[in-house]
Amino acid sequence: MALLRDRQRESRRQRTLDAAESLIRDTGTTDFSMLALAERAELSPATPYNLFGSKAGIMYALLNRSMDTVDRDSQRASFHADPFDRVVQAGRAAAEVFAADSAFYRPLHRLLLGASDAERRPAFMDRGLEFWKVAAQGLEEAGHLNGEVDVAELSRQLEINFVGALNLWVQEELDDDEFRAQITYGTALLLLGIADDKGRGKLTLRMRTARKKLPRRFSFKAAVERARSRQCNDAA
Repeated sequence: MALLRDRQRESRRQRTLDAAESLIRDTGTTDFSMLALAERAELSPATPYNLFGSKAGIMYALLNRSMDTVDRDSQRASFHADPFDRVVQAGRAAAEVFAADSAFYRPLHRLLLGASDAERRPAFMDRGLEFWKVAAQGLEEAGHLNGEVDVAELSRQLEINFVGALNLWVQEELDDDEFRAQITYGTALLLLGIADDKGRGKLTLRMRTARKKLPRRFSFKAAVERARSRQCNDAA
């Protein structure tokens, strides 16, 4: 009986999350009501609250589900023999997950970047740190890190780099291809400081390739103007 109840509860959880994802896609925002969510999931109005506690709980459950996808897709990077390639490819895989489905992930991450949540946000951001620690572990094992920089410090900076580019993408100041390229470029640039000659050569090559897809003369004013132009074209 307990097993059946657990299965039913998990089924309702997944229906709620799927309905929330569907509403985000349809509306382009996370501003829908809990009543609309319950109706979309074909559940009673109280059920989403009983399952997640609040709307914020549902949104962070979606964010964590997105990180599950990132973790799964980035595992391919662990097969790269070169530890620098492993880190760059992990970042690229994360960017690819989001950019490949921007209609869903842009509004969802706009919530993460724009709303304070002292309970859920730190735990979620720590998942990002752990993602980079796993990706960068090979650098420590290969002796590329020294007493000045350890895995924790490098992971923190990689996460800061990623979130900065994510914010530009969420605001549409980078398009999908530019977001992918910016993550590749920024990750490789950060790694240059700890790379040996062989590693620097590979990283520089990746940077050159990524740079071709980035704005030649970036400015925030120009980025905003390009974002407005894309929005107008999409609305037309």
